[in-house]
Amino acid sequence: MSDEDAVRQRGEPAPRKCTMPSRGRQRRPLPAPAVFRREGEYWTIAYDGAVVRLRDAKGLHYVAYLLGHPGREVYVADLQGTAAVRPRQNGADPLDDAAASAERARKAVTNRIKETLARICTEHRPLGLHLANSIRTGLFCRYTPERPTAWTL
Repeated sequence: MSDEDAVRQRGEPAPRKCTMPSRGRQRRPLPAPAVFRREGEYWTIAYDGAVVRLRDAKGLHYVAYLLGHPGREVYVADLQGTAAVRPRQNGADPLDDAAASAERARKAVTNRIKETLARICTEHRPLGLHLANSIRTGLFCRYTPERPTAWTL
């Protein structure tokens, strides 16, 4: 007498067979890790299953900082790592100096980020589009992803 016959004679429920819980459903593959890491003079960037390497540039540093602080507004002078105000020696109004300095920083950071995003888009279109849609520039810059993305920096 088999074990199954003995169980049935005692009136016990038959033991469950070990089956895959996803029977009839397709499993979605795990998302590939998102990487934006500097390695010497190059950056290794992985997103959506593709990997590219780009030569170091200031814009990549700015983008990496923003990726590491999603949703946070970052003042452009903080991204540059400089003081926003460089007083002039000619006795000009300090507020004018501050405004001019902030405007120079805004233009410089915006241009570097936009150039970097164009480079990325050339090499890795899905990532370029993701970043172009997620990064806002101005006096304050911010990375707000369309979908949550955990970056390894």
